[in-house]
Amino acid sequence: MMNRKTDTEGEMSVVNESVKPDSIAAFVPFFKAFCNPTRAQIIEFLLGGERCVCEMTGPLDQSQPLVSHHLAFLRDAGLVRMRSEGARTYYSMDWERFDGDVKGFLDYLDRRRRESPTLSSPRSACASRA
Repeated sequence: MMNRKTDTEGEMSVVNESVKPDSIAAFVPFFKAFCNPTRAQIIEFLLGGERCVCEMTGPLDQSQPLVSHHLAFLRDAGLVRMRSEGARTYYSMDWERFDGDVKGFLDYLDRRRRESPTLSSPRSACASRA
């Protein structure tokens, strides 16, 4: 999965250029987004709909710059979209991308389960003669 940033009329988003991943490592940015309590809480807020940073700083008990930093991380991971309206910036979940990443991960796991093991030798590397 390759990401490409685009800017269209004040909206910055990450576009997913679907690539059939050949490694589980391709999904690290997606899962890493959930591995921080503040980012997890931000995602929880955004599950309820679009929010401005100022709506999240109080409940998160975090400064605006720190919340913005985490939102940038989520945006770079492709999970969040942003749009500007006057002096404010609003954030929302990118459901198309989110659903695509979840589906891509599940498809990857399904494909790997169906593949034959690719061991170079029928013997385990752990099995050795003394």
